[in-house]
Amino acid sequence: MKKRLEYLGMADFDYLAARLLMIHGLVTVALPKAAEAVEKLMKLFLVLEAKISRNENLTAKDLKGYGHDLERLFAQFKTKVPVTFGGEWDDYVKCLQESYTYRYPEHWTQYRAELDLDKLDFVYVHMRNNIILNFPLEERQRVRHFGTFLYDAYTAEAFDLIGRLGGKNPGEILRLSNQQFALLDIDASRI
Repeated sequence: MKKRLEYLGMADFDYLAARLLMIHGLVTVALPKAAEAVEKLMKLFLVLEAKISRNENLTAKDLKGYGHDLERLFAQFKTKVPVTFGGEWDDYVKCLQESYTYRYPEHWTQYRAELDLDKLDFVYVHMRNNIILNFPLEERQRVRHFGTFLYDAYTAEAFDLIGRLGGKNPGEILRLSNQQFALLDIDASRI
């Protein structure tokens, strides 16, 4: 997959959207967006791991086989990572997986929605920090730029407009109530 940096940028912005929605109590739409961010990170990890361990170039078509099955992706992810993930990780991934289903009322029977911003931040920061270690050296500095190419699109005029509308720019959203921010391996001077 040649669009590694783009995948990371999109995951970063899905995460920001999930954070903002969660901060404002919109948990039923925040969790599917969080699931999308985590899914992109896990797929990106599998792409990088395949290249490093087998010199195999996975394609977007290869990744489509996983669909949006976070639990299957996480099971595969855990076989490749040399650390133990506690049961709370499995529970959170299951919660995110269920959130995909609950986007449509036909599937509603009961809904376990977690309004836990700290858990989202912990999972995202932990996964992102470890995944960027697997990027090729020539891309390592770039992946430390949160949002990669997406953040680059923000000009001073865009920040000004966001402020005039009463909003927060991406860097402010990332920092807002984020107890994991200091642990995030990024170039914080760029946001």
